[in-house]
Amino acid sequence: MMEGVIRLHVLRWRLFVPLLFLLLASCYQKAEPPADASRTVTDMAGRTLPVPDRIERVYVNRPGSVLMYAMAPDLLVNRPFRHSPAEQEFLLDSYNGLPYVDGSAEEIIRLHPDVIVSVFSINAASIEAADKLSAKTGVPVFMLPMAVEDYPRVFRLLGELLDRREQAERMTGFVRQWLNPLMARAKAIPDSLRKRVYYAEGDRGLHTDPSGSFHSRAIADAGGVNVADVKVMPGVGLSPVSMEQVLRWDPDVVLVWTGMGGKMTTMEHIGSDPLWSRARAVRDGHLYQIPFLPFGWFDRPPGVNRILGTIWAAEMLYPDRFAIDLDKATGEFFRIFYHRNLDDGELKRLLHPESAPPGR
Repeated sequence: MMEGVIRLHVLRWRLFVPLLFLLLASCYQKAEPPADASRTVTDMAGRTLPVPDRIERVYVNRPGSVLMYAMAPDLLVNRPFRHSPAEQEFLLDSYNGLPYVDGSAEEIIRLHPDVIVSVFSINAASIEAADKLSAKTGVPVFMLPMAVEDYPRVFRLLGELLDRREQAERMTGFVRQWLNPLMARAKAIPDSLRKRVYYAEGDRGLHTDPSGSFHSRAIADAGGVNVADVKVMPGVGLSPVSMEQVLRWDPDVVLVWTGMGGKMTTMEHIGSDPLWSRARAVRDGHLYQIPFLPFGWFDRPPGVNRILGTIWAAEMLYPDRFAIDLDKATGEFFRIFYHRNLDDGELKRLLHPESAPPGR
């Protein structure tokens, strides 16, 4: 009888001890934060807003699209541009597969983002628009400026927001190594030696963006003088001009856009049009196609793609003054910002689009 009681107690202890260890272990395990845990952050408009501790889904507007692609393409839930096959070739498959959304609050809500990253000029109107968008969607809107001089802080704050600090430092390092010294040297160019530049946009090259427009900022940052004496058009820009105005401005260099489609129709028109042949820059062979893959290097969108466009423009305008290794700069930029390692053939196609085979 006694032996049975003892065996029963032993059995109870054998069952109890593992449970005791599990109970004690659970007391020391780190608790997982609840799904709705949040922190408070401050954007560059000075607005404080609650965001999730761990952000996993980000909606971005057009001007911020290249910045977000560079910082954290895996977090994006939308693609605000339609890309041609030539552009898609240089972009991640995961990005190409994202839904094209650049619209209403209802569309944003369906994507279930944790945060909306909005990049544009920060002013009273844009702040009001961000507040209204957040109220409609129930999603915090994190505002960042688009000015090039703000990039170091923009990279740091976005890296902290998304927990991508190392990538933010890599991006800042590129700016520190390549762009900052270039812009400092460009400022030192005497006015008498500065190249006078016309930025040709539109199918016939008779639209442009003058000095003061974020669409043409790369010209000034590279040390050039924008000759267009017209008013800045807000938003998409594209101030109309006449051929007579272009001839009167008499630029030393003509730089040519492609829009967002990647077709060089403007370059082809200027190169074959008798009226354009009267322009000194065209006659002297100082007509250059701005590279445009996978995003325009000058603008459209006016994002971090302008960093590489400024470097390219400086080399086109002042090859003897800067002597930039464009192959090296382009390769490093694509590796850091576009997550793409380029081979020699791809570098040539990017830097010399006019020599690329048709359809590429």
